[in-house]
Order: sequence, then C-alpha cells, then structure tokens
Amino acid sequence: MKTIKIKSAIPIYLAALIWILFGLFAPIYELICIIIAACVSLAAYIVSSIFLPGRTVEVDAKPDSGDEAVNAQIAEGRSALRNLREADAAIEDEAISARLKRMTEAGGKIFDILEKEPSRAGEVRRFMNYYLPTADKLLTQYRELGESGSQGENVRGAMTVVENSLEMIAVAFERQLDSLYRHEAMDIQTDIDVLETMLASDGIRPQSAPAATAPKKNEEEQTHA
Repeated sequence: MKTIKIKSAIPIYLAALIWILFGLFAPIYELICIIIAACVSLAAYIVSSIFLPGRTVEVDAKPDSGDEAVNAQIAEGRSALRNLREADAAIEDEAISARLKRMTEAGGKIFDILEKEPSRAGEVRRFMNYYLPTADKLLTQYRELGESGSQGENVRGAMTVVENSLEMIAVAFERQLDSLYRHEAMDIQTDIDVLETMLASDGIRPQSAPAATAPKKNEEEQTHA
C-alpha cells in the first residue's frame, strides 16, 4: 500500500475565474491589466492552495512477487482488506473498529510476507479461501443490515451474531500471521544453537543465571559452620 496526494482543482478554477472577471470589467487587452490579472490570479491560486491542499489517499500498489498467480491472490486479498477498512470507517462502534483494525493490520502483514516469499502461498490457503472472504462477506452483510433502518428482532439478532464473531476472526488472522513467522523463529533458534556450540568449543561458557553464585555462598556457610 502506498500513499498518494490528490491536489484540489479549486485553486485552478479560482485562478481562471480571476481572468474571466478581468475580461468582463477591465480592458484585458492592455498590458497593465494583463499584468494585474496575472498577479491576482497567481495570488488567488497560491492562497487557495494553502487552504485547499487536496486530500491524501492510500492505494494498493500492484503486487510484484514474481509469480503472476500469487500476484492475483495478493491483489484480491488486499481488495478484501480495503473493504474491511471501509467498513471500519463507516461503523462507529469502537469495539468493532478495534477488531477490524487488528484484522487489517494482520492481513496487510500477511500479504507483505507473501509478496516477498511467494513460495509460501500454500501456507495461507485457508486464510485466503475462508477466513478473509468470510470476514469480508459478514462485514458487507452487517453494513447492509445497519443501513436498512430496521430495528426488528431478526435484523438486530443477525447483527449481534456478526459482532460476536469478529473476535474469533481477528484471532484467526493474527494466528495465521504468527504461523508465518515460524520459520524465522526456527532460524533464530538454529543460529543460537550453533553459536553456543562454537562458544563451547572455544572454552567460552555463556553467562548463567544468578543461581550460579549459590555454591560459593554454601561453601562460605560451611566454613563458618
């Protein structure tokens, strides 16, 4: 995902309006009027650009994993995450918003890992085929029910069911992300094991816990005894 800034078109319209007004009420064919119109138009553009800078939006960058099939998966998944963000922006309930943020953050990191390591696509198959589509579908239905304006028992009951399921879904997203770090954890442990073996071969013992000073204390106590 990348951030782009879209400039407002209003400053351009205001600058153009200045020229139109000068053309209506001043002899625009005279050099002095042209200079004044240009200065006023430029000033209007600069001032309005300060107060109307435009807006910043986030867009999904085109995936570049090197595998077209994986790229398609990532693009589809990020589109579903975008729907969850839109739901988050539309739903005012803070508890629901917190769970949706957990989902989108975990989901975003999952796709970042997949883009770097497309060979691991099989590890997120359940996430792609079930967890994410289900979350997207439930939130779409939830928003539709909320926008229906109905306060009936069926509508309220269905919305409550969705609300209660969001914690489970958020946990599923986070566990999927954690499972992708399993290899990193194994690599770290392997590096530590190799390091300890090399230190031992060089006669270097790793720092032990404070309990290692206990034998000395016991000897002192025996001496006093």
